[in-house]
Amino acid sequence: MFLNKLRQFMTSSQVSRDEWVVVFLDKNDFRLSAMKKRLAEQSIQTHVEKGKAIYVLQSDLESAKAIVAEWVN
Repeated sequence: MFLNKLRQFMTSSQVSRDEWVVVFLDKNDFRLSAMKKRLAEQSIQTHVEKGKAIYVLQSDLESAKAIVAEWVN
């Protein structure tokens, strides 16, 4: 069920998948805002869809994944 929701979310996004990739999924806007702030502290540009996800540019993906992994764990 989660995979179906994720697939549906990815195909309905307004963000161009050529430039941006999802790095953090959460329906809680407070956690999305906190993660956006943490990524911004490391100069990583983000795009947030409220109640859904944070996107980062593909060029920042590896750095962003490390920051998200540290925060989540």
